[in-house]
Amino acid sequence: MYISDAPFSRGNKATKQISLKSSILVMERVHIQPFLPPILLFFSLSFLEAGAQSEAQALLKWKSSLFQADALSSWSLANSTSPCRWFGVRCNSAGSIVQLSLPNAKLNGTLDEFDFASLPSLTKLDLNTNLLNGSIPSNISALSNLTSLDLTSNYLAGPIPYQLSNLRKVRHFDLGNNSLENPDYTKFTPLPSVTNLSLYNNRLTGKFPPSVLNCTNLTYLDLSYNNLTGKIPDSLSTSLVYLESLNLTDNFFEGVIPVSLANLPRLQNLHLGLNNLTGGIPPILGSISSLRTLELHNNSLGGPIPSSLGQLRMLERIGIAAAALNSTVPPELGLCTNLTYLDLSLNQLTGGLPQSFSELTKMSQFLIWSNSLSGEISPDFFTNWTELIFFDISENKFAGRIPLEIGWATKLQNLWLRSNNLSGPIPSEIGRLADLQLLELSENFLLGPIPRSIGNLTQLTYLALSYNYLNGAIPAEIGNMTALVKLYAGTNQLEGELPATIAQLPNLEFISVFNINLSGGIPRDLGQNGRLIRVNFSNNSLSGELPPDLCKGFALQHFTADHNNFTGSLPACLRNCSGLLQLRLGSNHFSGLIPSELGDATQLIYLDLSENKFTGPIPTNLGNLAQLTFLDLSDNKLTGPLPTKLGNLAQLQTLLLSNNSLIGEIPSSLKNCKQLVVLDLGENGIYGNIPEWLGEKLSSLRVLRLRSNMLSGSIPPQLSLLSSLQLLDLAHNNISGSIPQSLANLTAMAEGIQEREKTTNSSYPIYYSYCISIVWKGREAVFQKTLSLVVGIDLSNNYLCHAIPTELTNLSGLVFLNLSRNCLDGSIPEMISNLKILEILDLSMNYLSGTIPLGISYLTFLDCLNLSNNHLSGRIPSGNQLQTLDDPSIYSGNGELCGFPLIKSCSSSQASDVQLSADDGDEKIWLYLSMGPGFVVGFWGFFGILFFKRSLRLGYFRYIDDVYDSFSRISMR
Repeated sequence: MYISDAPFSRGNKATKQISLKSSILVMERVHIQPFLPPILLFFSLSFLEAGAQSEAQALLKWKSSLFQADALSSWSLANSTSPCRWFGVRCNSAGSIVQLSLPNAKLNGTLDEFDFASLPSLTKLDLNTNLLNGSIPSNISALSNLTSLDLTSNYLAGPIPYQLSNLRKVRHFDLGNNSLENPDYTKFTPLPSVTNLSLYNNRLTGKFPPSVLNCTNLTYLDLSYNNLTGKIPDSLSTSLVYLESLNLTDNFFEGVIPVSLANLPRLQNLHLGLNNLTGGIPPILGSISSLRTLELHNNSLGGPIPSSLGQLRMLERIGIAAAALNSTVPPELGLCTNLTYLDLSLNQLTGGLPQSFSELTKMSQFLIWSNSLSGEISPDFFTNWTELIFFDISENKFAGRIPLEIGWATKLQNLWLRSNNLSGPIPSEIGRLADLQLLELSENFLLGPIPRSIGNLTQLTYLALSYNYLNGAIPAEIGNMTALVKLYAGTNQLEGELPATIAQLPNLEFISVFNINLSGGIPRDLGQNGRLIRVNFSNNSLSGELPPDLCKGFALQHFTADHNNFTGSLPACLRNCSGLLQLRLGSNHFSGLIPSELGDATQLIYLDLSENKFTGPIPTNLGNLAQLTFLDLSDNKLTGPLPTKLGNLAQLQTLLLSNNSLIGEIPSSLKNCKQLVVLDLGENGIYGNIPEWLGEKLSSLRVLRLRSNMLSGSIPPQLSLLSSLQLLDLAHNNISGSIPQSLANLTAMAEGIQEREKTTNSSYPIYYSYCISIVWKGREAVFQKTLSLVVGIDLSNNYLCHAIPTELTNLSGLVFLNLSRNCLDGSIPEMISNLKILEILDLSMNYLSGTIPLGISYLTFLDCLNLSNNHLSGRIPSGNQLQTLDDPSIYSGNGELCGFPLIKSCSSSQASDVQLSADDGDEKIWLYLSMGPGFVVGFWGFFGILFFKRSLRLGYFRYIDDVYDSFSRISMR
């Protein structure tokens, strides 16, 4: 059949000129109707194929912009004509892409190269949980058929494009968990089709977004974890009447919870936690009968728990922890029989738990810790709550016994009863809780043995029994608890040996059994555990040598065994503890040399070998411990000089080497330890001068203790540069010269440690106690304080001379001052009264002269005073604290002193017990100056009264006598 030479030829000009009418005539003549459908199909297929290729090319272009898009390996040019078979792509029957779903595909890149206009049929775009960054392109609005957009959990940033409001068909907007900022709300148009809007965990600021209120068909709204402020709008309940879930958690909303929320008849989930809401819980919330979840935690609501909440029979979750609630727990909550989760922790609730709670048979998680609840634990809770998996009533005042019925809660996984007043034994029925993973019974009054049935808890990972009165031995059955990771049983009345089976626990990481009177040795195989990280055996009666394989497992980081009876030398295997951070072996009977292998534990931060019998020199290898912050080798028998390599310890904060037999000078390399806070080299044989660099280089020093050595020379004035110094002890040396006036610049001593702690941000924990030795009543008295309370100077037993600098009285934070047994002369400074919190003052055995200043009587905290063996004279001041210091020996050896508490009384020619301080003198002078004019004005009226009133006349003459005595004392000075 002939139709035309080339009817579809692109170069045939005649064809282009045929009119519509002639074309119809030709078609009628040649009868082409039977061929029309195939022709149209051909064109349609060609068009669809071209569309599919265009969509494929758009996706491939975006893929090429991504970084290592391994999940998109099926997206390739080889099958680009059929993208419907690509991973994450779904097409309609016409072959157009309608869904692109690529969640959690590790896509890394931006959306900048995504040609949204090439996917006009797309209805769903799901790219959640990827690594996409950059901004959301504004041309995303080209997806005119989109109904669901999910870009949750990426790294998208910048403002939310207002063009999203052009997507008129979208029902689900999920943009949460990014870093998106506020859109231009003025250009945002209403989106009545949106039912789900999730913008959680972004960077939205300002008040509640006004455009959200225009999404009138919303059923789900999540604006949680943003920085929204202001009040929750009352209009929310009138604009979003279909709302079923409202989540505003973790913002900065303030004001009261709107009572209008009760007008949301479909509301099922209300999340308002972690805000600044106040004004209590509105009782009207109890009328939202559809409510299933109520979370109001971490607010400042205050007030009671409304009993009306008991009307919410559909309620499944209540979370009102940390909301400043201060009532009893209403028994009406027991009517919420669908309740599975209840958290009322961290409030000020009082009273007991209502018995009606036993009706909450679906209860799964019950948390009410950190309140002031009391009473006993009802056995019915455990018999009726058959679904219970988490029970936490810690930090309350519950008393009585742990119910035997606890064994009925067979699904229980976490049991927290810590810090209550529970008594009686641990019930053996606990051994029935086969699913139990955590058991916390610390800080109660539990007694009796640890039940052997505890060995049945093979799923238990955490066992805490510390701070009770448990007795007996740790049962060997504990070795059956193969899942156990952490064991805490310290401070009990347990005894006996540590069971060898404890070394068989393959997952054990922490074991703390301090202060329980354990005896015997450490199980030999304990150190072979490859997961053991932390061990605390301190304050027991353990003996013998440390296991030779202590570090065979290589995991040990913290080993604490101080205050025991261990003997022998330290095992060389300590070199295997390459990850060791803390080693505390003080107060034992270890002997021999300190092993140089300790220098191989280069991660060590804390090393305490004090109060043992170690001999020989300090190993130079300790200088390899570059991370060390605490080193205590005090109270041993160490000899030789201080290793210069100690100067390599740049992180060292505490160095305690006292009470050894160390000799030599203080090595200059220590100037490199610029983090030092405590330096104690006391009770050794160290000689030479006190280095000037101590004040110039160690600016963080709070404690400098060099007492009982053979140091000589003078006190370097550079020590006054130590602005943080609160304890200076140079006693019992051969130091001469005068006391530097510049010591008055020791700022910490001037402020007092309490004030200084308020103004510093130091997080350094100082574990240090200080013994202050005072010779009193012919013998040495020792006062011990922790460092946080010690501020003082001890320069006693030296050869210091000249006067006590008046400037020292500027150190008003001093708690003790000991300058005894020197060659000091002159008088006691008049301004001694400035030392207002001084507790100990010892100036004995010097050559001080003159009178005792009245200011001493103003030291109201003075507990120990010794002024004996000087050349003091005159009357001893009386009044205030001095009246309690009635031991005459504190003034002995001063032949010219008189008055209480000495037997010698004062003559009329000696100073009376009322001396003038500077302030008192000023007041009296003003009094005397005012007496002249006052006499002129009031003489006749006053004298007339005296003439007729005998009692006033006698009082007046006594006053005149006192004034005369005062003038007499002034003239004698």
